[in-house]
Amino acid sequence: CLQFIGSNPSSFFSVDALSLMKTSSPAAHKLPSRRDWLSQAGVGGMTAFVASVASTTTATVGFPQASFAAGATDEYLAELNISLDKMKPIPKMLEELKWDEARTVLKNPPVSKLWNLGDGQNTVLKLIKETGNVELFEVKDDLAYNLQTCDALVYANNFIEFQPGNGKLKLKEPIEAMNKALSLLEMIIKDSQ
Repeated sequence: CLQFIGSNPSSFFSVDALSLMKTSSPAAHKLPSRRDWLSQAGVGGMTAFVASVASTTTATVGFPQASFAAGATDEYLAELNISLDKMKPIPKMLEELKWDEARTVLKNPPVSKLWNLGDGQNTVLKLIKETGNVELFEVKDDLAYNLQTCDALVYANNFIEFQPGNGKLKLKEPIEAMNKALSLLEMIIKDSQ
């Protein structure tokens, strides 16, 4: 039940601000420093308690690491196989000039996790960290590059007919980029099994 009387937010934790506080405890007015005030409020004790609980929980639970690693690896491989299955029809979509359908597959999970949602969600990177197969770092980047290239070319093709001039559809390039991405993803899955 603290009330700040001062109007300057930067002075809330100064010694002067502590003396301006109204509190339900008259003893708080007698504390000479912020450290004393914080220890009276129990901040240090709570931090120590949380740290103690966290370290005790980690030490006593003791989950078997191998079973988690195998489960996570299988989960990542399953997601990569789903991505592969979703990506396989894209070259045919591109041949049929179905730009929106192709981009829908590229821009939605799980395929988008491979190139568009950052490393924090990248399934291949998670798999690399889980398995320790650092040789796949470069392959992950090549996969992301080819998926991004395919998406950019498909996006441009979608709007080429509305642009001035004699814009040409690029059909060969996005199909090549997608075929390269498919072969890279197949290689990642094969090397991680």
